[in-house]
Amino acid sequence: MRKLLSSILIFCSPVCMSQQSPERFAGLHFDFHASMKDSSIGKTFTVEMIDSLLTIAGPDFIQVDCKGHPGVSSYPTKVGTHAPTLQKDILKIWREVTAKHKVPLYVHYSGVWDSMAIVKNPSWARIEENGKPSLMATSVFSRYVEDLVIPQVKELATEYKVDGIWVDGDCWTMHPDYSEEAMSRFRKETGIAEVPRKITDSNYYAWMEFNRKAFVDYIARYANAAHEAAPGFKVTSNWSFSSMMPEPVSVPVDYLSGDVAGINGVYSSLFESRCLAHQGKPWDLMSWSFAWKDNSKATKSIPQILQEASEVLAMGGGYQTYWQQNSDGSPEPYQFRKMERIIKFCRDRKAYTFKGEIVPQIGLLYSGYAWRRIPSSSLYLNSSGTPMKGVLNMIADSRLPVDILMDHHLEGRMEKYPLLVIPEWNHIDPQIRTRLLEYVKNGGNLLVIGASGVQDFKKELGVEFHEPLIKNNVIYAGLNGRIVMMKTDYQSFEPTAGSLNIGTRLSSDDWRFTTKDHLASIHQLGKGKIAGIFIDMGAYYTRYQNALSLELLQNVISSMVPAFISTIKSAEGSLHQAVTRKSGNLYIHLINTNGPHNNPNVLVYEDVLPVKNVTLEINLPVKPTTIRLQPGNQKVPFVYKDGKASVTLPEVPIYSILEIPGS
Repeated sequence: MRKLLSSILIFCSPVCMSQQSPERFAGLHFDFHASMKDSSIGKTFTVEMIDSLLTIAGPDFIQVDCKGHPGVSSYPTKVGTHAPTLQKDILKIWREVTAKHKVPLYVHYSGVWDSMAIVKNPSWARIEENGKPSLMATSVFSRYVEDLVIPQVKELATEYKVDGIWVDGDCWTMHPDYSEEAMSRFRKETGIAEVPRKITDSNYYAWMEFNRKAFVDYIARYANAAHEAAPGFKVTSNWSFSSMMPEPVSVPVDYLSGDVAGINGVYSSLFESRCLAHQGKPWDLMSWSFAWKDNSKATKSIPQILQEASEVLAMGGGYQTYWQQNSDGSPEPYQFRKMERIIKFCRDRKAYTFKGEIVPQIGLLYSGYAWRRIPSSSLYLNSSGTPMKGVLNMIADSRLPVDILMDHHLEGRMEKYPLLVIPEWNHIDPQIRTRLLEYVKNGGNLLVIGASGVQDFKKELGVEFHEPLIKNNVIYAGLNGRIVMMKTDYQSFEPTAGSLNIGTRLSSDDWRFTTKDHLASIHQLGKGKIAGIFIDMGAYYTRYQNALSLELLQNVISSMVPAFISTIKSAEGSLHQAVTRKSGNLYIHLINTNGPHNNPNVLVYEDVLPVKNVTLEINLPVKPTTIRLQPGNQKVPFVYKDGKASVTLPEVPIYSILEIPGS
């Protein structure tokens, strides 16, 4: 990701520091993507500076630059290409000082994106669709990984004794490779003679899957080699098996990680943490400590960063922040105290969050089956998840507990959810569709959202479509006195008798001109209920937040599931919540999302007003002995009646946690 863009983790160490120090929970990331123009590396870099950093901030782990996207190492590598002038071996100093503090050291290493490797070895370049070699991306079919990546990782593990590696510039840089080696293998493995060139060509899906498999094999090659050379060395590929790769973890990475970049980090952290939480590996997310847009950059405020951290911690993950190194490799000392506050905030909440188990409430389906079949020129980056993100934001903004279930998460888990939601996916896996309908017939609740998404459930929804789907056109949506003019997709429908219909479509912005059309319908199916919202709302809500979309969603959900474990009855401000269990206790996580975090014109905001007068109703079969507010272990008064505990909090400053022992 450019000069400012950050990383991937790979952990390595024959003398594994992580065995002597805290778990990988609250950390710091540094990089600067050295280039051949850098001639002062080490100039102001001192042992004392790093000692001060670790003493003040006290991170559980730290990861630092070693090779960025230009492909130039910032340490005196014997294998690859290092910057022309190294005034000090800064990686050696990082290792010596972190070892003294017993802090595990990981390195940031750019993988597929390696411009210098292509300059020195043109045959390693990926060949683009136009037949020209890439100037920045190496080919996973070439000798690049065997002749450079693996030897350099072994060097880092055995000579520098770092604990692991965070490999950046991997999945999100991947496009199909039209090298002769790739095309020859494709023909041999598939029997398809003509290699697809355009997303509209037949067999394009098979071509993409072939390239995706080659990428996964590439990760396995360097991960296996690293583990063989240095047992205990930890490896990850940035964004592998995350939202960008919605599939089971199939290679020996030791943990999962990704960097939440740019602006709107609160919603991004909300989404990305839920994509990682069920993947069965230790995981963390990294926030950029700065906002960067259109060549403008500013360091985020502490409250702004803590909001992002809260979304991650609530899902049971670890958290790190990215701070840039100067061009000589030195960190910025004026930031050390900010790092300290962030680390302390996380550590104060670790006992109630880290590795917590998500309590099933609302499950949002991430259909990898549908995602893979949406044509794109990129293997792992496409916009197909935008509607899903918008639906997630709507559910979270409705103060409801929600997590994300990929296709492979459903087995043995889906029946535990009171409500499952299909967020505007077209043509999900037919086998999963069958299982979802069985779930409903046995008493579950399924909400299908989207004008196209409802097409595959017409019969079960108990509706008829007598008019064609309206594509990207203006409709007037009305509910409870509100009207919003939306340019989106809508499917007119005729419900069967007995269905509960919600909302109205109007012919103009005037309640005198209603039509017979509704916005949503709920239908009994076996012992359960299936509902449809016949309008595309996700992407629209992301661009234009509005109360009608939230109210429509809330009305449908409350008609299907009157109450979840925790219901926020009232609050003066924006609030997200999550519900987890850990060590036999129930935790209600309350995250203050006030502030213009989703305003594209705001880089940094300083003030986050507390959410005032928060009232919750918690369903508990047995009266709890106590309810405490964490961190701080403060007893909270509550009223228990008819299996429900009512709690009122004067305010939620940033992130507060209700702890209910033995629930």
